[in-house]
Amino acid sequence: MKQTSLIMILCALVFGCKNKINTEQAKPDSAKLIYPFTPKYSINWQPGDEKNALIVLNCLKKYVAGDVKGALENFADTVEFIGDQFYFKGKRDSLLTILAQTRADMTSVSKNFDSWMTTYYPDKKDTWVTLWYVEKWTDKKGKTDSLYYTDDVLMKNGKIISYDEKIRRYPPSAEKK
Repeated sequence: MKQTSLIMILCALVFGCKNKINTEQAKPDSAKLIYPFTPKYSINWQPGDEKNALIVLNCLKKYVAGDVKGALENFADTVEFIGDQFYFKGKRDSLLTILAQTRADMTSVSKNFDSWMTTYYPDKKDTWVTLWYVEKWTDKKGKTDSLYYTDDVLMKNGKIISYDEKIRRYPPSAEKK
């Protein structure tokens, strides 16, 4: 009985170690890859601290609820905000004025997330949160619309220092005659 148990344990160890080695060998060595383009930013990243995603998601939740001041409480004192045909770099309070007016023009806003990801770039010491979602809104005239967003948010010391949103417009629906 003892010999059977010992043989089973040895087999488990041998096969377990062999599988781990094969898994590691299956990974491509990115240092040996030759890319056809040179990236402007680092491609050396690892999973980041999800607390950063929570900060960004809470910011957006407050914006949806109409609390623009609360939405910007985790923005740095000086911030960059990039949007469709919009660029702002300056004090958080000035951005608050702009976003408060934009939000005031809407009676309702919702965001439906596909996913988000937090990444850390050790060579840059940067943490980015990337979000993918659909935003729907109704303006004060009753018009409803939506856009698909991919946002990249740069975090430093738990503060948002850059918010870069990219949009995809949906094609107009075919009107029935």
